[in-house]
Amino acid sequence: MSVPLLSSESRPKFRVAICGAGIGGLVLAITIGKYDPSIPIDLYEAYDSIDTAGVGITVWKKTHEVLIDLGLFDEFKQIFTYDPERSRGPKIRRSDIREGGYPWYQRADHQGQSSMHRQQMVAILERNLPASCTVHSKKRLVNYTESEQEDVHSMSPIRLEFADGTIATTDVLVGADGIRSAVRKTMFEAASKDNGDERSDLKQYIDATFTGMCVYRALVSAETLRKENPENIALKEITGFMGKGRIFGAYPISNGSIINVAAFVCDPSLAGTQYDGHWVSNATRDELVEYFDDFEPDARTVVKLCDKPSKWALHVVKPLPFCVRNRVGLIGDACHAMTPQYGAGSVQAIDDAFVLGRLIAHPLTSLSRVQDALHIYEEIRFPVAQSVASLSISTAWLYTFMEPDYYDGTRDGHDLDEHGIGAYERQGMETIKQEILRRWDFMDNLSSAPQAWEEAKFKLRALAN
Repeated sequence: MSVPLLSSESRPKFRVAICGAGIGGLVLAITIGKYDPSIPIDLYEAYDSIDTAGVGITVWKKTHEVLIDLGLFDEFKQIFTYDPERSRGPKIRRSDIREGGYPWYQRADHQGQSSMHRQQMVAILERNLPASCTVHSKKRLVNYTESEQEDVHSMSPIRLEFADGTIATTDVLVGADGIRSAVRKTMFEAASKDNGDERSDLKQYIDATFTGMCVYRALVSAETLRKENPENIALKEITGFMGKGRIFGAYPISNGSIINVAAFVCDPSLAGTQYDGHWVSNATRDELVEYFDDFEPDARTVVKLCDKPSKWALHVVKPLPFCVRNRVGLIGDACHAMTPQYGAGSVQAIDDAFVLGRLIAHPLTSLSRVQDALHIYEEIRFPVAQSVASLSISTAWLYTFMEPDYYDGTRDGHDLDEHGIGAYERQGMETIKQEILRRWDFMDNLSSAPQAWEEAKFKLRALAN
């Protein structure tokens, strides 16, 4: 019995493979599936199930526009800890004063940051994967291979090789595979040999680099903290306790039943060095207590309740010269992994995924135009995400009084005010505050992903004419 041939109308225009089922990869699949359900999507996940590292997560109010567009917002509202319309930002304190710190500032929050449990977020995204998406678990990409004659006119499939020895093919490949991205590694290894010339300078972008910062993460029961100290600041607000070389962040998640803790220990002399040991490891409460023993009482109380903290050596991706090559692109941490000072890593991944997904799914994007779509994505999203990443790490050094040419955290006893704060400290703290507020203004003025998509759509149509 013969099999009828598909008509050109029913045949899918191309296939998409996404490596990495994190937040960016899931949003990309959902976006493509919504706007062109005919595109077959293969979502490859290295582990045996879709899971996520980390605990608490925040998304900006602008990101709500993406969630609304994709029909996900009502589900997300159920897991937000705070009303997304609230206008108060985190409370920031100078806290490396054992007898008691003092308020530094609290800005009006135009971003309307919404905190939630990361696993709850991923579960919602997984439930909303389209029927056109096939999830392949235990598929860790090793490398991919393109046609040796790959150019703008090439239609040859991309060959994917996995750690279990299996092979697959696709027409378009998106690396959403995180900071240790195999897609990025293969992309820059191949680019280093373009035109037959070996360019070792491009290989510097393959591996992530250590920031000199380690973050201890833990969860604390709000009920337990309330029994210990019912008036603890961390029960009420997103709070940042700042000190020389250290940041202690705490905020409620899971509708206020859990306090998410992220405690940073920073040493700029270690930035760019080789980190010895596992990037993520178990730590002890005593280790954390020792680091924050000179912090104010509210911070020390929370630290004391961190039973099983984990330790994360924070790495970032060097600013890449590009994130697209032929029919392969990078999104999220694979191309701009950043420190979490603005809670922006997931936001930038979502924005990447939405803009790229809309471009891929657009009727004007045929296989022969995929490279155009990818380069439009790169032109619009890449500079924005890289700017956020650069500001994020610099702001971490500001908060810890270690950014060159700014106040260094020294406390003096001259010209004390009623709170016992000297003139040098007051002036230095005020200068840093104004710089941080200026940077937040920059964040507030960034375009939302739907706005970026409108610009991308205009460029795509212009190329087609």
